[in-house]
Amino acid sequence: MKDMCKWSQRPFAYLWHYVVTRPISHAVILSAVITAVACSVSTQYGIKLLVDALTTQLQSPWAAFAVLVSLIAADNFCWRIASWVSSYTFVQVTGDVRRDLFRHLTMHSHSFFSDRLPGVLTSRITATSNAAFTIENMFVWNVLPPCLALVGAICFL
Repeated sequence: MKDMCKWSQRPFAYLWHYVVTRPISHAVILSAVITAVACSVSTQYGIKLLVDALTTQLQSPWAAFAVLVSLIAADNFCWRIASWVSSYTFVQVTGDVRRDLFRHLTMHSHSFFSDRLPGVLTSRITATSNAAFTIENMFVWNVLPPCLALVGAICFL
């Protein structure tokens, strides 16, 4: 990142820059979370199939049970893929934020550092990178799944 000053008043654009920097890993995380939520919501349909198969005797309950188990297994697998990829990606984004902010600080003159204590500057850089990690982490694990589950449940209805 060449000029950090252009991002000073645009925090969402600043964070979006780091998402775009690693598009494949963020796309894998997003698609795994979407698939996991879809499988999670679809397990209700799998239970309906199983109950219908047990009560009507028109279809095999083992086939309905296999559908239910495969949906649960796919849900679990997709959450594991998303967490595995995000454990590397979010840490790399945090490192990129720190690296760019330290690079931005090294461009300043000596008089800039005489007014500010170095520990204060490094703690601000650490707080900024930790905030970027928290925002990504909270969005992927706490905000996106319930929103997608709500939309998926409405679609099923």
